[in-house]
Amino acid sequence: MAKTPVFWGLDCEDAHNPESDDALLRLCQIHADNGIPLNLFFSGQKARFLRRNARHDLAAALKDHDVCYHGNYWFDYPEPALVYGASDDWDAALSKALSIEVPGINEVAEVTGQYPSAYVQHQSNHSAVTQYAARLGGIRANNGGFGDQMPHNAWVMDTLFAGRASRTVSPQGNWSNLYDPLHPERIKPPVDPDQELRAFQESFDRQLEQGHDHVNITGHPTCWVCAEWWGWYEFSIPFRIAEGARQPVGLYPHDRQWRRTAMRSQADSDAHFEWTRRAAEWLASRDDIECLSLKEYYHRCAEPAGQWLTLAEVRQMCRDIIANFDAVKAGPTTLSAADALFVLATLGEYVMLNERLPEKLQVRRTLGPVEPVPEMTEPVTYKRDNYLLAARTVYAYTMAHNRLPHAIRAHSVDAGPAQVLIALAQAFAGDELPDQVTVAPMPGLPKCSEYPIFRNAKAASTNAPAFYDSSRISEQCRLQSWSYRPLAGGWGD
Repeated sequence: MAKTPVFWGLDCEDAHNPESDDALLRLCQIHADNGIPLNLFFSGQKARFLRRNARHDLAAALKDHDVCYHGNYWFDYPEPALVYGASDDWDAALSKALSIEVPGINEVAEVTGQYPSAYVQHQSNHSAVTQYAARLGGIRANNGGFGDQMPHNAWVMDTLFAGRASRTVSPQGNWSNLYDPLHPERIKPPVDPDQELRAFQESFDRQLEQGHDHVNITGHPTCWVCAEWWGWYEFSIPFRIAEGARQPVGLYPHDRQWRRTAMRSQADSDAHFEWTRRAAEWLASRDDIECLSLKEYYHRCAEPAGQWLTLAEVRQMCRDIIANFDAVKAGPTTLSAADALFVLATLGEYVMLNERLPEKLQVRRTLGPVEPVPEMTEPVTYKRDNYLLAARTVYAYTMAHNRLPHAIRAHSVDAGPAQVLIALAQAFAGDELPDQVTVAPMPGLPKCSEYPIFRNAKAASTNAPAFYDSSRISEQCRLQSWSYRPLAGGWGD
């Protein structure tokens, strides 16, 4: 039986308390001693904190683990992902995302000595456009998702999604203390390592029994030493809704680190580290799981770039997608609905230019549309000149924008990408180009759009403005069901 991958992740984001760096160093050593690679999700702010405090010892300890990316900022954003993703059109939001996140990705790489291998947003402060910016920044895996789960790990937006939703175990145990500012001396007693370990083991086994493609263990190093979430009382103050239309979200004037975070007792922290060490030993001794870095998992699942499909494979793809409007297996790989449409658009472009059929066509990974697609309630009929023009339109638009158009006009025929996909699949399924094809009424999104990751996509955060509305982000995430495709081999095939 295949071993279940386990990703032990730590969100490294506390840029206030030097004690959190001490905790991270100790956790790195515990896990390295047990051969367990940590997936360390560094925010840019945390990386800058490490550099400012000259923590060369911690930087050296990272070499045994995998560095990932947790966003450039935590509090003092130029603008949060869930704000520009909800308020700006795609191209304007992408410009902001690239200007904010790509420098953060590179700074994390410079400080830690490792280029981040995966991205996960903190809380649900994300947007589809931010995920795309991370991909353009060179990150090929995602451990956060869009807010809910998929049946299996898969590719979305040309990124390997191995999410956290409904498959996460906490290693933090009973760490927190109900802080009372009038009685700061009231601290809880040390945790019982035996009791905490037993609770962790039971939680882990329950999660493993669910049969998911992987299990996450996710915590925050700061919680091993702090008695409250670091910066808990600053969540609500960095942002305001500016008065007047078209005004940017801005910062309230405030001092930084206005109070010291409440700390756990030394005995309490030591007890937590003790049961963490025993949990790591327990996991390392098991033969039914495999503790992996996301970097290694990505390389196991990755396929060669620039794959080619034979004409016979393209025709089979056409027949399959006519029968089932969804991601499809084609030759040695899988294609999202967006990939399939671009392959057929390329075929139409080639036929028009060369007046013959090609031997092979190259796959190009493509985003779905980013604006609402039309729901057609009547059949759509394309003559040959209509569907060939539709193919050329999709080809040109995608080459310019790396995403599908949300609506296509071919002479006087208006439709969405779904209708064009099925029309081209009908046209290119055989040896000859038919005089016309008719597409029956159909949904505008592939079947996988009903997976929870797309249907329940959302953005939310304690950093969001009051009465925040994430409907645009939810819609754009669901539209990226067009870019969903299963793994070609290995887990989730």
